[in-house]
Amino acid sequence: MRYKVEAVQLKSPSKKESEDAYVLHEEAGVFGVFDGATPLVSFEDEDGHNGAYLAAHHFREQLQGMDANDTLIQTIESANTRLYENMVAYGVDPSKGEERWSTCVAAVKLESTHFHYAHLGDSMVIAGDKMGAVHVLTTDTVAGISDRAKKKRAEDREVGRAVREESYYDVLLHKLRYNRELANVPGGYTVANGMPEVMTHLDTGSYPMKDLEDIWLVSDGLFHPGLSLEETCRKMKQQGIRSYINDLTAYLENHRHPIDDRTVVHLRFT
Repeated sequence: MRYKVEAVQLKSPSKKESEDAYVLHEEAGVFGVFDGATPLVSFEDEDGHNGAYLAAHHFREQLQGMDANDTLIQTIESANTRLYENMVAYGVDPSKGEERWSTCVAAVKLESTHFHYAHLGDSMVIAGDKMGAVHVLTTDTVAGISDRAKKKRAEDREVGRAVREESYYDVLLHKLRYNRELANVPGGYTVANGMPEVMTHLDTGSYPMKDLEDIWLVSDGLFHPGLSLEETCRKMKQQGIRSYINDLTAYLENHRHPIDDRTVVHLRFT
């Protein structure tokens, strides 16, 4: 099938560089969006990049190197292993959740009759058909993590495990550090961070190309608090991606919501 591809990436106004990355590897039919998790530690490499940037761009480079015979699963597994090795080489302690370099993943590989997808975290894979329906193919595993974390702490206290009083986690940094320990564990969230458990939790599947109109790969910076993902894709299609982002940014500013990095890859089939 023939298609046109559009990619848009905008940096968060609060960051010095975007912690998102994307890949457009048309020769292999591979496309992806990667959203690095903002670090909780001050590490930077010799070029001034933090762990979020490094994780997202590492995965971009690995998928950019795919050929037609490579699978997403194999490539993500290799990328995850190399990410672990890179962290260790820089003196990062991967046993500490707050130190790990990590990134969400939303990637597809086009075949003649279907496309494969792979997903971790809250970067999403969405398909639209020629009848106008929008199908969200992946689950946002980050949504509700703070509530699940609070429930887990309460359950642990009930069985006598040593957990600080809940007021301790009213401090944002303390809460975020605890949440990072829930990466790739039951009841937590999924993310590519070098842990072998990543492959156990990798969300994969395939979707038919027949009657396919478009594919959306989006980082969570595109999410509108008042719209479903289906409505978000329809709005981007109707008014254009940049116009939608302008409206979203204005809404977030008016409601004093944080503005994240915003990245979208859109494949439109003809």
